[in-house]
Amino acid sequence: MGLLSNLALLTTAVSAVVAAPATPKITSISFSGNGCAKAPKFSGDFNAPTITLSDFAASSPDGNRTVNCQVHLQAQGASPGWQVALKSNVAKGHIILSPGTSLTHYTTVYFSQDASNTKTIQNTIENTGTTTINQGVTIVGNADNGKVWSPCTDSNGYTGIMNINFRGALTGEGKAYFETTTEEWELEWRQC
Repeated sequence: MGLLSNLALLTTAVSAVVAAPATPKITSISFSGNGCAKAPKFSGDFNAPTITLSDFAASSPDGNRTVNCQVHLQAQGASPGWQVALKSNVAKGHIILSPGTSLTHYTTVYFSQDASNTKTIQNTIENTGTTTINQGVTIVGNADNGKVWSPCTDSNGYTGIMNINFRGALTGEGKAYFETTTEEWELEWRQC
């Protein structure tokens, strides 16, 4: 192998090993929506967050058939020249679905700087059987339909205002119930 070939391989290997950006510190977090009227508990950090909810519940036919909680998150201190996006979401909770009812869980993300650019992860659980489903549930959603990227981090490592809206919606005529106890998400970074 010639010197130029070795140099090309070395350059490719070095560019493939780019260190991840510094984890930014959350500078502001707030919540809105009927599913987070009681302030949710936030734990972890920007890259490994968990939100514990105490009043995120939908019920049918009596009560709200849909419930949502939106997180508004700002952070600073990432390495300059990076963008972040929601990669996946995990919702944990409990469902009761009588025959003919269903639950759809939505995770919608956007950045306030470009609020018209949104993406939604959607998962549906249907009871097509003849007996009631009454169990704990873990709903995993991946941003396979594309990601919404933050603005490019500036010299302060500002990530923009990330908004993530979690929503559960029940359909059907029978008895149905959905409660989320935690929402966790995974982020992805890229250089810009």
